[in-house]
Amino acid sequence: MKKMKVNPDFIPCLPVLGDEMLGGFPFNWHITKATAWIKENGDQVELSKVQVGPPGPGADSAKLDEDFLPQADLMKPIIMVRMRPEFFRLIDGNHRVAKARRMGVAELPAYYLTQEQHRQFFTSEDMDKRYVEYWNGKLKDFRKDNGRWGVVGEVEV
Repeated sequence: MKKMKVNPDFIPCLPVLGDEMLGGFPFNWHITKATAWIKENGDQVELSKVQVGPPGPGADSAKLDEDFLPQADLMKPIIMVRMRPEFFRLIDGNHRVAKARRMGVAELPAYYLTQEQHRQFFTSEDMDKRYVEYWNGKLKDFRKDNGRWGVVGEVEV
């Protein structure tokens, strides 16, 4: 893994009515555009699996729409993004994960976007700059610790 540079030509993904978004400070992703990009560029995206952790207090998002759970399609891959060298974050699929957890499903299909791929879906220029600083700082820590604390490839949601 290498240091990242700010993209001087970065164009944020601005939402329009009806688009799906995820996030809060400091990062927001345009899920509608990310999903469309994955569909068009599937050969550039890793499709794998993610392990689903057991149910328990705080395991699922507090903002989960319980009425939508029955409609969640467990065959549709969730979207994970590499936030730091040793860590992936779920940006699309909270309902699928919650449904799988409650049904005892051990794993789900997942798309894994690299640090370079997912940043194109940020919704403001300052997010790209902030993410580059964040990534480079985490990469420095990761190298300093010789990667001892990183477990990549064994993601559990």
